[in-house]
Amino acid sequence: MKIWILLFLIMAAIYDYRDFKIPNKLNGAGALITLVLARVSGMKAADMMIGVLVVLISCGLLFYIGCLGGGDVKLLMVCAISIGRAMPRFLILSFICNGIYAVIFLWKRKNFHLRLFRLFQYVTQCKDNKRLLMYETENGDLMKDEMIHFSFGILAAYMICLLGGGL
Repeated sequence: MKIWILLFLIMAAIYDYRDFKIPNKLNGAGALITLVLARVSGMKAADMMIGVLVVLISCGLLFYIGCLGGGDVKLLMVCAISIGRAMPRFLILSFICNGIYAVIFLWKRKNFHLRLFRLFQYVTQCKDNKRLLMYETENGDLMKDEMIHFSFGILAAYMICLLGGGL
């Protein structure tokens, strides 16, 4: 199952890089295959459900405010089927990997300080309005060349877990 998830994540990262979108068909097929493999390997349904709920609750909020794409949330849910109760640790690791990726991405584009300033503006606006707002780039347009491929950090986290024996 570990090899299957690795191949699935590589396919998703390729689609994400090429199209800035992870197809629903890929996520759907990935979920079905992972579910079958997890059941065959003896994983409990409750463990799978806990993993998926962790993603739904934590990443659903990030999707709601526009910080995470729906394909990325579904990709994490497929991973959650096989990871189960260990999903919170995996999520933290994937966010760390994506944080490192984002810092390098922004530093390379020489707009790290500007984006950090915009993040502080966003947090201040949320605090002032006493609610979560949509997180948007300047002038409200979401430009693909200013966004990272979140699937890369998920893939990196999975590879770290495989190499470190964490799964």
